[in-house]
Formats: sequence, C-alpha cells, structure tokens
Amino acid sequence: MKKAVIAAAAAVACFASTAANADTYARAYNEITNLVITSNNGAGAGLSVNSSFATACLPNSNCVSSGGAGVTDSAPAQLGWAGYVNNSYASNAASGTSFAVADASIDQLQLNGAPFTRARNFAEGKLIGNGTANAVAGNSSSTLLTTTVVAGAGDKLSFHFDALPYIQAYLSGNAIAPSQAQGSIGLNFNLIDNSGNIVFNWAPDGIAGGIQGGTETADAFTLNTSLTALNGNGGPLTFAPTSCTVGGAGCFSASTNALAAGVYTLNLTMHENVSLQSAVPEADTYAMLLAGLGILGVVARRRNS
Repeated sequence: MKKAVIAAAAAVACFASTAANADTYARAYNEITNLVITSNNGAGAGLSVNSSFATACLPNSNCVSSGGAGVTDSAPAQLGWAGYVNNSYASNAASGTSFAVADASIDQLQLNGAPFTRARNFAEGKLIGNGTANAVAGNSSSTLLTTTVVAGAGDKLSFHFDALPYIQAYLSGNAIAPSQAQGSIGLNFNLIDNSGNIVFNWAPDGIAGGIQGGTETADAFTLNTSLTALNGNGGPLTFAPTSCTVGGAGCFSASTNALAAGVYTLNLTMHENVSLQSAVPEADTYAMLLAGLGILGVVARRRNS
C-alpha cells in the first residue's frame, strides 16, 4: 500500500506540473479589400478622418496602445511577443509563453479617384496560467458627403467589397472553469444626416436583405460574429469561410435608398478582438489530494498491523 501511495503521489505531482501549463488562445483577423463606394449622381466627398488603433493587455502588465485619430497604419501593440513584425499579421499560436498582440492598418484609401480601399485588423493572444488578457484592433473612417438632386432623382450610394475573415479559439485540456477564450469580428457602415439621424445602416450578417435605409444584394457570410471556447467545449473552434472570390463582382454589395439633397457623414468601422480568461487548479488543491493519499496510507498500515 505504501508503494501505491508513493506512486499515486508522483502521479498527482506530474498532473500538477502538466496542469500548470494549461492555456487559453484566441485569434481574430479580417481583411476588407476591393471596397468601392460610388454615387449615381456624383455626390461630393470631403477628406476622410481615418483612424487605426491597437491595444494589448496581459496580467500584471500595463496595457499598451498605439494609433488613433489620423493614423492609417497603427504600430503593433504587443506584450510578450517582441518579434512580431508590423503588418505581418502572423500567428504565434505555438508560443510557450503568454502574449497579446494587436495590429491595424488602412493600406489604400479611396480618395481622389483611388481604385479601392483596403483595411486589415488582427488580434491574437495566449494566456498560460491564471489571469485575464485581451487584445483589440480597429479601423474607422468618417467622411462628409454632399448630395444633390438631379432631374428629380435623389442620389444613391453603392458599396461593393470582399472580405477574408478568420477566428480561432481554444482551451487546453487542463484548463478548468471559468476559463474561456473568445475571438470576435465586427464591421458596420452607417450614413448620418445633418440632423444626426441614421438614414442607412449595414452590418453584414450572412443573410442578404433586411438592412436599414437601403437594399442589400450580396452578403456572403457574417462579418459580425464571435467564437467562444469554454470549459467542456474547448475546441479548437474555427470560423474561416471560403465562399468569397476576391476580385470578383463583390462578395458584399448594398446601396442606399434615394437621399435628399444635403450634407451627410459616412462612417465605416471595423474591429477584431480577443478576450482570454484562464484558470488552472491551485497549489492547495494538489496539497489536499496528497494529504488525502497520506491518510489512506496510514489507515492501510493500521489495518495491516
């Protein structure tokens, strides 16, 4: 019995060592490309106020942030992964240490006749041991538009673009409740009139139709979603749709209703976010298990004597 207790204690110690490496991981990425916005009556457009930003946080570390208003290429916000290269959007899933990284950029702007707009966001994190961590990356633009009425017909804006989103989230087998790993993506277009009313809103959800103030004709898959790996359903969970042919007619397409003459603000926002919470059995749990095994050994010796 003594040998059995020693063997069991060694097994518990081994389990403790393994469980200490329990981790949570999530990655969220999206690329919006070939975005073309056209006007059937030549609406006048002012310069856009653009923003790219990134924030990363780890336990017992100050959050780091970069970018902001007027920045089209945010420097990476990174903790625990010094080797990340700006705009590489590379994964570090094999890391043996905790890290959080976010990166965002607007690579082309549709200004003064440029062919299209391209924007990318990336957030990734891994958390080993107890604690919480997160990373978020985002882009936005705000453009003033002046519309007119030609031959009695109101102006209409049309939107066409392609998208390449990706989400993955998982927990290791040793993570315990309330561990969770979540990755999310979001994209939204809206048009606001001079009185502050939203006259057009488009947040692609994978189902064509049903948008505010306009008509949606193509919606390949949702661009507003999340995946959450939980204890008991640790994944890996993956969102990686392949039904968009980049460079075609536009996997996503919509147009506004006829607009009254006036001044409008066109807002485009997108974000990628990962949120991690990791928990592993505490040291006192192992101590209790070992103590229980010791008591069993004492009882067995007394029975033998």
